[in-house]
Amino acid sequence: MSDTTGIGGLLKLSLVDWPGKVVAVVFVRGCNLRCPWCQNPDLVDPARFGAGPAAGEVQAFLEQRRGFLDGVVVTGGEPTLWFGLPDFLRRVKALDFQVKLDTNGTHPDVVSTLLDAGLVDYVAVDYKVSLRRYPRLGCTGPEKVRETIQLVIARNRGGVRTTIIPGLHTEELLEEMLREFPALRGAAFYRLQPFRPGTCLDDSYNRRPQPSPEQVAALGRTVGIVARER
Repeated sequence: MSDTTGIGGLLKLSLVDWPGKVVAVVFVRGCNLRCPWCQNPDLVDPARFGAGPAAGEVQAFLEQRRGFLDGVVVTGGEPTLWFGLPDFLRRVKALDFQVKLDTNGTHPDVVSTLLDAGLVDYVAVDYKVSLRRYPRLGCTGPEKVRETIQLVIARNRGGVRTTIIPGLHTEELLEEMLREFPALRGAAFYRLQPFRPGTCLDDSYNRRPQPSPEQVAALGRTVGIVARER
């Protein structure tokens, strides 16, 4: 785990990061993957890191929003790399906020510990490609991703999502991914979301087209994926 992690930014209001809830979004910098289509290069590439708010500043803001916000989404980067995450979440939960954690799934031990401690209410796992392709993203232990996805499914404490990249996520690739996790086929807790170019870590991906929601839904239907939010 990296000592360059920490809070990299704060979005004070979001209506889309946790469907059905009014939330603040806390961005944690530092990531152990290098997905070329990543939309948050300033949180992934240490050369681009900027100063973010201190945890105490974020806590003070959240105290002022009690009764207005439903919860807090912690995303990244990869939040499970941050040593200060459990202490930060304890402070958030003490303010009676619900917590959603976005993760790439590479640290199932951290996810399990946070769930056991009651520090996280919902976990969203990014299932990026089939497991055999994860080493191309810099992942040396794709079985950890399998463990996290299985954990979230077994505990019914979150969902799984895949960002559809034009030219990469074909019907064949999605079929391979569903064979790895048969429980995802037709499940309401698995959703596809469209790739959005513009700020990708690899600039060449910014020249790829953005699929429409209708295109994503049609691709999902061909392999038996239910296209809906949860």
